[in-house]
Amino acid sequence: MKITIDGKKIEVEGKRTVLEVAREKGIYIPSLCDHPRLAPFGGCRLCIVEIKEKGGFPPSCSTFVENGMEIKTKTPRLQKLRREILELILSEHPNACLICSEKEKCDEYKSTIRKVGEVTGCVLCSNNGRCELQDVVETLKIDKVRFPSVYRNLEVKKGDPFFDRDYNLCILCGRCVRVCQELRGAAAVSFVYRGSQAVVGTVLDLPLIESGCQFCGACLDICPTGSLAERGIRYEDLPDERVKTICPLCSMGCELKIDLKKKKILSSKPSDEGAVNQGQACVKGRFLIKDLIQSPRRIIKPLFRMNKELEETSWEEALDFVAQRLRKFKGKEIALVASPQVSCEEYFLLHKFASEELKTENVDSSYRFSPLAVIDEMAQENGLELDLNFELKDISRAKALFLIGEDIPKSHPIIWLEVLKAVQRGAKLMVASPAELSLNRYSSLWLKIKPGTEFYFLSFLSKLFLQNEQEANHPRIEGFDSFKSSLGEFDLSQVFEMTGITREGLEEAFGLLSEAEDAAFLFGMGLTQYPWGTRNVAALWNLALQAQAQLFPLGLENNLRGVFEIGQNSSGQGLNFNQIFQAALSGDLKALYLAGPAPYLKKANLEFLVIQDSFVNENFKLADAVLPASTFAETDGTFINGEGRVQKFNKIIDPLGDAKPDWWIISQLARRMGNRGFPFKNPPEITKELIKTIPGFSNISCAELGKGQKVFIQEKAKKERSFIPVKYMDINYKKSKKYPFLLSLDYSLDYYRSLVLSQESKGMKAIRDSRWIKISSEDAEKLNLEEGESIVIESSSGKFKGFVKILESLPDGILRASFLLSEDADFSVNGLIPSGFQESHSLGMLPVKIKREK
Repeated sequence: MKITIDGKKIEVEGKRTVLEVAREKGIYIPSLCDHPRLAPFGGCRLCIVEIKEKGGFPPSCSTFVENGMEIKTKTPRLQKLRREILELILSEHPNACLICSEKEKCDEYKSTIRKVGEVTGCVLCSNNGRCELQDVVETLKIDKVRFPSVYRNLEVKKGDPFFDRDYNLCILCGRCVRVCQELRGAAAVSFVYRGSQAVVGTVLDLPLIESGCQFCGACLDICPTGSLAERGIRYEDLPDERVKTICPLCSMGCELKIDLKKKKILSSKPSDEGAVNQGQACVKGRFLIKDLIQSPRRIIKPLFRMNKELEETSWEEALDFVAQRLRKFKGKEIALVASPQVSCEEYFLLHKFASEELKTENVDSSYRFSPLAVIDEMAQENGLELDLNFELKDISRAKALFLIGEDIPKSHPIIWLEVLKAVQRGAKLMVASPAELSLNRYSSLWLKIKPGTEFYFLSFLSKLFLQNEQEANHPRIEGFDSFKSSLGEFDLSQVFEMTGITREGLEEAFGLLSEAEDAAFLFGMGLTQYPWGTRNVAALWNLALQAQAQLFPLGLENNLRGVFEIGQNSSGQGLNFNQIFQAALSGDLKALYLAGPAPYLKKANLEFLVIQDSFVNENFKLADAVLPASTFAETDGTFINGEGRVQKFNKIIDPLGDAKPDWWIISQLARRMGNRGFPFKNPPEITKELIKTIPGFSNISCAELGKGQKVFIQEKAKKERSFIPVKYMDINYKKSKKYPFLLSLDYSLDYYRSLVLSQESKGMKAIRDSRWIKISSEDAEKLNLEEGESIVIESSSGKFKGFVKILESLPDGILRASFLLSEDADFSVNGLIPSGFQESHSLGMLPVKIKREK
């Protein structure tokens, strides 16, 4: 269609608003309530226009273009009306600075500072210089407000983590309310009261932390004024530089904008151009980047043990010391543990160093705990090829979604946004979980399943499929007959007692999945963490084939997929992650090179321990040498995110102190040990060798990566899928009088390298403390436990302590605690897990008892 705006003829395709078209063509129309990612609102009325043959002044943000429209945006009548509207808005907003005749020279003469409890003008506001209201006032040339000024004298809300809320500065644009509801699905805030008393607030004026807020920062980023102020930069100057990087704190790899001042990080914000996150982030990427990089726990000097004490030294001495000692150990005597949070280039070099110089196959990482590792193990056992690559939009296009084993608004918030999009488009969401989740209000069905019985539930659901559909649907899929035969041992009459779900729930689940044309199955650690995790995944695999659904294993660390692809090039004959630490305890292992998080090694029987890390941890005091590694912000490289997308990230600041990138440390160490195969001077040189060596990287072009083009990891040629016969098994999780509770362990992503984020950030600690021990309200009442009380959890293998967190949604008799490899020893669940029970991916559930700390 053709339209005209201010005499300019424009071709328009699709359903677009006048404001969208004007912005795209560089025609400025003022607006304060509209945002490109939100539905039209028409609240501020500043974007009004004149349209020929249409009466009144329609808001351009909610008026859709029609063929032949003639639109005017800057007539004298429009400008007069806009100024009057803006004056009304300013009458309830501190406006002295906005209309001051001396504001152009203010910076030159002002003597005030921003450190005040209450903002009464721009010079006292943390948003000064980046405020949309300032921009609109300047554009419309407002120099006076003719209406009486009203100061609402509302209390400034400072009790929540990360940011303050000063609704005296609020212009009621509704952006924060709408982004919280439309994009994030949290609905933590809304409009309260009506008319002149209207204000943004929470239910019963509760703190945000009690209102379902996940502290993603979306409201803060979208606010056009200083009403929402980030506490960490409130009194900082404006940045002098902005750079982009990739967040390393989960498997999605969101693109972040990092604000710098004199080469120091001020804050991080989501990038609107991010291919993965599209202007959204989570609490970790939005608020914790600065804290982790500038943590007081950073290791900034090399150290080695002299006279039984760790002493600071130079890089030359440290590397010579480590090289000399490492020469004494070869093959099975030594192991290397790497971090799944380092770059592909660095992980590749760590593998290369272990293989070529240490002559050992004992190389692994905490990757073994991930759903990706479990589904790969299941595929190898059954001769299957996995199709792991996907795009996030594949999830939002699904007509039905089945989620099991994860609370994705907390664990994978960017994936949750895609699930929410699908639900908003009419998709049905089915959730299988022991506890009620925050997303259940969006689900069509919640199946409250007993922990550990997922295998039975999925298998019984498969049997229900067989009983209610034509067998002719599946002969083309290999293995159908043996799969059908294997389900013969499953008696449907037993499913309800075994799993805790109802007959109606099972039948409704079947109905939702059988009717869906395009289904997505998402699964996480809650499905895979058991000793029988591969069987759980096999049962889900079969069900996905029956429902013709796509499987989405939810990733953990940021470079887990890169670790997986590089690991495919090794023999797989060495010790796995858990076996390495068992060998360290038994004395079978003589030396250990730790370049990743690890449990406390106080009882280990090692002759030599090297730690290559960015942060001080419990094992620090046991090390013979400590090599300070830089963080992601201090080097270049690539990550592979959960989609299989190759993401290039760039160095944004210089390393702190004497810290060096992991690739540099390994290269220098290898050279000192006489290996000439590590001549690398920068990460791009390593990338070239990586492309030549690892099949999955063979299609990657360094030039394409440099231009920011979409590049995915290369997958093997797809094979026909086949059903997997299932085997009935007994689950033996039993409580007793001595151990009356079952402890479920949640693998926590709230860490970076060896830094536990909730112990670094007070805000993070308030939201989800890694030391919480979650207990049902009924169990807490029976034991007379109070919120925050210190308790000890004890099993037959050990004990750890934590703090009571009472949850209404948790089933009775079940406790939940975070599993973090790098947690301090007193608070770590590692000592509770029997060594014989630790399969490569198993966390399982443990019979325990609760004791009050003395």
